[in-house]
Amino acid sequence: MTTFNITPTNPTGTVHKRQTGLWGQLLASAEIERKLARVEPLFKELHGRGINRTAFFGKCREFAREGKADVGGYLQYMTQDVSGIVLGEMHRLVGKAVRRNRTLKNDILKRSSVTFEVGGHTINTADFVKKHRTMHSINGFLNEGTKIHKLYMAMANRSYPVTKQTLMKDSDIETLATFKSLLQQLRGKGFTIEVVRNGYRTKYQLAS
Repeated sequence: MTTFNITPTNPTGTVHKRQTGLWGQLLASAEIERKLARVEPLFKELHGRGINRTAFFGKCREFAREGKADVGGYLQYMTQDVSGIVLGEMHRLVGKAVRRNRTLKNDILKRSSVTFEVGGHTINTADFVKKHRTMHSINGFLNEGTKIHKLYMAMANRSYPVTKQTLMKDSDIETLATFKSLLQQLRGKGFTIEVVRNGYRTKYQLAS
């Protein structure tokens, strides 16, 4: 019986941890991750926002599918090749644009994106910019049904002062500390809450 003693030759901590799932097809090598790490800071400086990795991956895979249809091969390895080429061009050209912008004082003359060609395909770096997440709000509330929204509605639906016990019950608020905190948050949103004291009883009402 033959026994093999295998000793790792990679120094400790240098083994590449492969990504899984969708990104595993692209970030399957340490070289690609290193290129991406060099490009991302320059990209953010040029565009003011980070790179949308999903959009970048999708474009590289799109080019790779075309190449695979022509010559065959494995989509994963072809996607890595394409991404490496694109990242190399982006590192060179985006870096050049960033260095140019740093020397200009006039913002109008500064470049805000870079366009280049790879394999007959025109690429504009603006297509890879992360989009702003927009959250729609109604009357200043992002979500209906939350305790702060219920508290607001409990007062808005009444044209008269209401005790905190009633407001807490209608809003599913269990502690006085939470009630006071939510009142403060409502004031922070710009609502004026009137406090009416009648002897030992304190009532609250939204100012009309």
